[in-house]
Amino acid sequence: MRDVPDELKELEVDDQPQLAALDQIILLTEATLKDAFSPTDTLTSEEILPFAVRVISDKSTNWQIYTQALLVRSRIEVHRSRTVERGVLQMQAVVDQVVVETTAGEESATTETKEAESDIPVIRVNDEEVKPVMNKPTSFFPAVKPTDTAPAQVRLQYIHTLSSPPRWHLESELAYSWASVGSLVSALEIFKRLRLWAEVALCLASAAQNEDEDGRGSGGEEKAKAVLRWRLFRRTGTEAAQGPEDVDEDVNIDDLKEADYKGPELSPAPPSAPRMFCILGDIENDPAYYERAWEISSNRFFRAQKSLGEWYLQQKNLERAKEAYEKAIAVNRMSSELWNRLGDISLRLGQFSDASDAFGRAIASADNIVGGEDARTWSNLGSALYSLYLERVKELKLKQERVEAEPSKEASDYLDDEPTEKPAKEGDPATLLSQALAAYKRGASISHDNWRIWDNVVTLGSRLRPPAVSDILLALRNIIRIRNTEDALDVNILRLLLNESVISQQKTDGGSGVYEPPRGTAERAVCDLIETLIVPLITVRSELWELATRERVWRRDYAGAIDAAERAWRAAIGAAAGGGLFPSSGKNGDKSWLEDKGKWKMVVGRTDELVSILENYGEDVPEIGAKWRGKARSAVRSVMGKAKENWEGSEEWEALQTLLEGLKL
Repeated sequence: MRDVPDELKELEVDDQPQLAALDQIILLTEATLKDAFSPTDTLTSEEILPFAVRVISDKSTNWQIYTQALLVRSRIEVHRSRTVERGVLQMQAVVDQVVVETTAGEESATTETKEAESDIPVIRVNDEEVKPVMNKPTSFFPAVKPTDTAPAQVRLQYIHTLSSPPRWHLESELAYSWASVGSLVSALEIFKRLRLWAEVALCLASAAQNEDEDGRGSGGEEKAKAVLRWRLFRRTGTEAAQGPEDVDEDVNIDDLKEADYKGPELSPAPPSAPRMFCILGDIENDPAYYERAWEISSNRFFRAQKSLGEWYLQQKNLERAKEAYEKAIAVNRMSSELWNRLGDISLRLGQFSDASDAFGRAIASADNIVGGEDARTWSNLGSALYSLYLERVKELKLKQERVEAEPSKEASDYLDDEPTEKPAKEGDPATLLSQALAAYKRGASISHDNWRIWDNVVTLGSRLRPPAVSDILLALRNIIRIRNTEDALDVNILRLLLNESVISQQKTDGGSGVYEPPRGTAERAVCDLIETLIVPLITVRSELWELATRERVWRRDYAGAIDAAERAWRAAIGAAAGGGLFPSSGKNGDKSWLEDKGKWKMVVGRTDELVSILENYGEDVPEIGAKWRGKARSAVRSVMGKAKENWEGSEEWEALQTLLEGLKL
């Protein structure tokens, strides 16, 4: 605050003083520079908008300055869903003031000049119908009153300082804005006036999507093809040399017909011919037009090869599609979209080294998240690296088998052998696996609600040695948050976490009672995951209760362990689903444990576990004490009573009888 002038210290934020015209111009110039040299994202828009708002909130000091401020604000608002309509209408109002009024001024000036050249006024009467003036801009809003406009000297006072865009640029920007909100008719009229025939064809083809018998979109594709052929080909039956300068510019495009322009190509081709050939190829789905666009652009128009690559993908010709994208990338090496697509094709071809390189280039060339550094790209990069890891492991395994098959040859001798095929990628498999995990983690952090990417993090984290416990825990928490069901849990991953991070660890207290692991340790994190997130989800999966039992035994929570073991037993026999101990209780028509041998073995195993838990820890629980034997006998007899008809005499039945014998006093 020491460096702030005294006159600014007491300044209220909501009561700003009037800025001078040059100060307003400085603010708008700063906004224009940020808009031109910064990524197109929400953060940039938030930085630019206050500059325009500050100028608009002032009293209007100059018509051109105020108009430029409105233009800056409308450029931001057209990219926001809540303000897109206001932004387009505001830009339309600016164009009306700049374009329509100046055009009317030019026409009136021309009329006055003609009258001044004539000494005697002449009155002519013409019975013919007056033809409308072609390509004359009209006002979208009601005409501005003379008191609301500004004279030419005011408009031109700061024109060089502001660097205001020319009128044709304003109109084209407005047309693209109308097209972005779906108003193709308004955009089409502007594109016609500006003679942007490629955009005219695109508007007509897009309108064809709403094609009906009498609607505006009727025959849109035919009109689009007629416009493109009018600009690219001679009239049908014309053999004389004809160039773009010989094309009738004042023709009404509504009267054009595709059949009238089936002659040879115009020579030389118009400057926008490559793009129009590509649009014609899109409409007619003909790859010959893409190849022609590539040829006449001297192999520089990458959009032609991109479209050709997409056509080959539709034909399931991946090799040719990859060649087309490689040619497109050779021209435009900074396009993250092209690199991304090339990586997808290489991944489908099984060329994982090329795919990983392509996805890496896509990420490196992206200027923002939307431009290529998205969750999908990172996930695909992880898939490519993981596939490289599997290939490298397979190569090492085959090499080891060769060494074992020829023990007389030294292992070092293989280093001098010429490789029969080039390895997928040089590098240690562990390094490739770590890189793949890092890519999946980055993708999951961008797409936080995509449980499939988090599941890939779990899979790769479990394959590391030692396992990446913190990454697995983070991924499991997010999977549970997103899916919120026990079906989302992989019992093998949970058992790995429990064995590696909990059961194999030594307790630090050395005492008795329920053990609580220290904060910040992996044991504490795994136990919290099981108790706070997994246990509340369990309904029918007895193997999850079995994991909870082992975790509680390790923590010396014997009462909780017995409760979990009993719940695991009840879930196995179907009691957790409402007491369904009969074959009809099978889920979705599946066989119950009374008919399915695998499920019968699981029930016997859960019963054995329950008896073991009661025998080992029942007396240490005051609520059970000496009653543990009766509870164990009751559980065994319950299972044997239901299974006698189906499984009597089986190996598992004998195991239950042995358990029951051991429980006798």
